[in-house]
Amino acid sequence: MYYVYILKSQRSGRYYVGATEDVARRLRERNGELSNPSRSRPAERPWELVFQAPYGSRSEAMAAERYIKTMKSRDWIAKLLAGEYRLPHLGARIPKLRDRGRAADS
Repeated sequence: MYYVYILKSQRSGRYYVGATEDVARRLRERNGELSNPSRSRPAERPWELVFQAPYGSRSEAMAAERYIKTMKSRDWIAKLLAGEYRLPHLGARIPKLRDRGRAADS
């Protein structure tokens, strides 16, 4: 299973959009908790997981990631998080992360 996810910097409020098989690992990388951290700037840390949606394949997750990135709008992302928008190839609104429990806590 692959996921498209959105992280939000608790310091700057900036969003980061990505796709991965392991959201919890990517969050730890972004926060510099692993021995091979991502190139995330320390000034942006800590990051929190604010959204994730499952996909059956890597290509589907990457297509959703690209779609979100083409919006290039914090307002659009905020509306996606609020449930006002949905990703076009999904048939129903995407459940809010808080409604499903935090995946990073598991």
